[in-house]
Amino acid sequence: MAAEFKHVDARAALAQLDELGDEVRQRISAGARPREQLDALRDVLVRGHGFAGDREQYDHPQNSMLDVVLERRAGLPILLSAVYVEVARRAGIGLDGVGLPGHFVVGHFGTVPALLLDPFNGGAEPELPGPLSPAPWSVHETVLRMLNNLVVTYQRRNDLGRAIRAAEMRLVLAVGHEVAGLEMELRALRARLN
Repeated sequence: MAAEFKHVDARAALAQLDELGDEVRQRISAGARPREQLDALRDVLVRGHGFAGDREQYDHPQNSMLDVVLERRAGLPILLSAVYVEVARRAGIGLDGVGLPGHFVVGHFGTVPALLLDPFNGGAEPELPGPLSPAPWSVHETVLRMLNNLVVTYQRRNDLGRAIRAAEMRLVLAVGHEVAGLEMELRALRARLN
């Protein structure tokens, strides 16, 4: 996705995820329970490499670009969650992204209740708002939310070209009732160019 907006060394970013996954795998003992697996993941990503939320420039587009987040070790909740999910997958840990109202975390659904971590807040266990039952999000849902974030952040910066590109990409992923609303937003963005 980031390559649609800037030059990306995808090979280097994937290699970095592989290295982090190997590091986590080496810290997990045979038969480790889910909580122990997540502790190893948190140790590597937070304590070992300093991944955390970017509170100073929260909505900057760079916080939505995986390669930049890997380099800077800082980003939005959803991109940090993507790092956690991909590093965990490479280490053999089942982890999923979880969309919450106004936030994004990760969850290990191999236990009841699910174990949740908040990558933006140092891998802490998040407090859920009200009687919320978290569920894993698909890659499709996650990428659509990432693109929604980019449309908004590029509009705030009056970068209409990139906002339009993100809006066009959303339409590729949109399903059912979402399509009409997203098409209308895209037309409104294009009209601002005139």
